[in-house]
Formats: sequence, C-alpha cells, structure tokens
Amino acid sequence: MPRVGSALAHGHSCVICPGGSYKKIGYYDSTKDDLSWSKTDKWIGGLPPADRTLVIETFRFLSQKLFISVSVLSSLGIVLAVVCLSFNIYNSHVRYIQNSQPSLNNLTAVGCSLALAAVFPLGLDGHHIGRSQFPFVCQARLWLLGLGFSLGYGSMFTKIWWVHTVFTKKEEKKEWRKTLEPWKLYATVGLLVGVDVLTLAIWQIVDPLHRTIETFAKEEPKEDIDVSILPKLEHCSSRKMSTWLGIFYGYKGLLLLLGIFLAYETKSVSTEKINDHRAVGMAIYNVAVLCLITAPVTMVLSSQQDAAFAFASLAIVFSSYITLVVLFVPKMRRLITRGEWQSEAQDTMKTGSSTNNHEEEKSRLLEKENRELEKIIAEKEERVSELRHQLQSRQQLRSRRPPPTPPDPSASLPRGPPELPDRLSCDGSRVHLLYK
Repeated sequence: MPRVGSALAHGHSCVICPGGSYKKIGYYDSTKDDLSWSKTDKWIGGLPPADRTLVIETFRFLSQKLFISVSVLSSLGIVLAVVCLSFNIYNSHVRYIQNSQPSLNNLTAVGCSLALAAVFPLGLDGHHIGRSQFPFVCQARLWLLGLGFSLGYGSMFTKIWWVHTVFTKKEEKKEWRKTLEPWKLYATVGLLVGVDVLTLAIWQIVDPLHRTIETFAKEEPKEDIDVSILPKLEHCSSRKMSTWLGIFYGYKGLLLLLGIFLAYETKSVSTEKINDHRAVGMAIYNVAVLCLITAPVTMVLSSQQDAAFAFASLAIVFSSYITLVVLFVPKMRRLITRGEWQSEAQDTMKTGSSTNNHEEEKSRLLEKENRELEKIIAEKEERVSELRHQLQSRQQLRSRRPPPTPPDPSASLPRGPPELPDRLSCDGSRVHLLYK
C-alpha cells in the first residue's frame, strides 16, 4: 500500500514529507541503540503495507441444503424398510408369503436400511465433526455400505442363483426341485456376507482409512490483491486406496454382472418354491445398472464434493426404494385386495393349524368335484340308455321288412308298356294323371 509522503533517514532522524513538508516522526540513537518513535505516521487504511501476499487456507464443505434433502429421503426410506419388514414378519404364516422365502426378504429389508443409513456419514465433514472423529466416520461409511450391499443384494442374488441352479435343468435336478432346503439359501447369503466381513476387517487392520487433505490451486480474490485463498478438501483415504478399491469393486462388479445374467436366464421359469423371483430379477437389473454407473462417476468427481455426494447418495436412495417397492408392494396389494391374510388368520384361529385347514379345504373341494362328476355320469348313462332303446327299435323295424326279391333276367326283354305299381292302381286320379 502506498505511504503518505516520502520517508527518509537523515543522520539519526526519521522525517516524513506530508504534502512537501518535513516532519520528525522518530529519532534513533546509535550509541545507545535506542529508537524513539513518535507514532504520528499515517497509513492508507490504517495499516502499514504488506511485505508479502497473505495466504488464507479454507476448506470446501458439503452444501447443507443438499445434505438435509438427501437425509430426509434416506430417513423416509428407512421408515419404508421398517414397514416392509414388519409386514413380512406379521404375515409370515400366509402361504403366499411363505412361498417367497420371507427370511431372505427380511434380510433384503435390513440391507436396504443399512445402505440408507450410510448416507448420513457420507455427508459428514469438517463442518460437523472434528479431526479426531474423522477416522470413525470413514469406517462407518465403509462398513454400512459393505454390509448393506451384502445383505440387500446378496439375498436377492441367492434367490436368483438357486432358481437358476435348480429349475433350469430338466432331468438332472428333478429331485432337487422337490427338496429345496432353506438352509442352503441362508448358507449362500452367509458366505457372501462372510467374504465382505473378512475383506473389510483385513482392510481396516492392515490399511485403515484416515483423514487426508487435497489441496487445490490458489485463488486470487478481485477485491484484495495482497491476499490469496488456498482451497482444501477432506477425504477418507489410505495408503493403498486404489488397490483396495480395485479388489472391492472387482468382486462386487462380478456379482452384479452375474446377477444380471441369472435374472435374464430365469425370466421364463415358473415355480412356487420362490414365487417372487421375477420381481427379484427386476430389482437386480435396477441395482446393477445404478451401481455400475455410479461407482466410476463418483471416482471421477471425487474433487467436487457436492456432485460426488449427490451421485453416490441418490444412487443408494433410488436403488433401495426400487428394491423395497418391487419386492414388497405387490405382496401388500395382493393380500389387501384378495383378503388372503384374513381367511388364513380366521382358519388358523378356528382350527389352530393351517395344515389341517388346507387338508379340510382340499377334501371339501374333492367332495364337490365328486358330486359334479356323479351328476355328469348319471346324465351320460341316461343318454346311453336312450340311444340303446332307439337302436333296438330300428333293429325291430328292419327285421319286419320283407327281404328284397332278386332281379328277373327276363325283365330286360321288351313286353309292351310297363305295369304300374300296386300303390298307383289304388289311386285312380294318379293313374289318370300319368296317362293323360
């Protein structure tokens, strides 16, 4: 900043020239090494000029409006998952729900809840938490997303895998179709979850996530030429982050692609063992497409905190919503419109056993069918008797007719005018008409 007048040193005195006149503002005694300053100098802006550019470090934080909006959507999704889970548990005695493997659907709802809960730590940064709390937030993001994907997508993948394994083979798997044991489904889900837990545990122990700072180029504000702004951004990272992400994304990507293939292969399969496998296939399509698009996009946009958070969080929200709606809403609609849960509950209250109710209903249907068949058989027997009576009457008529006389060879010789039949001779009018 420019100074008022011009300052100079003359001997041991400091003078300043405001408007062309000198004024003493200080005195320096070199023998005593003492400086006396009168403090009568004046600077533009009240401060002396800066001898260097001042660098101000600022952190880029997530937009709070975006974070609040996505958090509200995630909260509503968690409520929806809890409603679907409660519905499935409450109606687990209904045969239609039992044939959809309700335990796996419960795991899907729990997985969607965990994935939606991961949206909250994804939006936390230095604006909300301190530096010491950042590693815990990073681990919460990783574990919630990993376990949510394993439970939610893993249970759907297990269904479609077993439908393809058991019901797409015509000859080899006939016995398996009759004995599809639920523990095999649970074991498959447990295997997928176990692989994720083991991978995440090794990652956390060997190379844990921690807070890292990304520094950007300096920005020069227009209003102050002596100040530069140095933007910085916080990340969750580790020493070998690219290696771990490659392992994690490679494994998950193979599962997603295999799920798409199995869903396509089993689209025409019809089975009562897993009656919602078509809805599961549709959910797998949506989840796979969203994940395969979002993962590379968020890696490219990692330096733009708002865009990266929007892509990742909205992909989680939409995939969870689609999965819950596709799997559970048709079941709710069917039970409400057809009243199947009421009839099942009433039968259970009356007899205390849904199996006995089914057998009784089956016997009633068989008795009704037998009565209808007996009625049809009686009608057929009556018709058969009528046809037999008609057949006997025709045979009697044929037996009364005289046998036909053999033709006379002499009849071919001409004998004059032909003789009229007897039936014509009895009717004179007809004879008259013939010979008129």
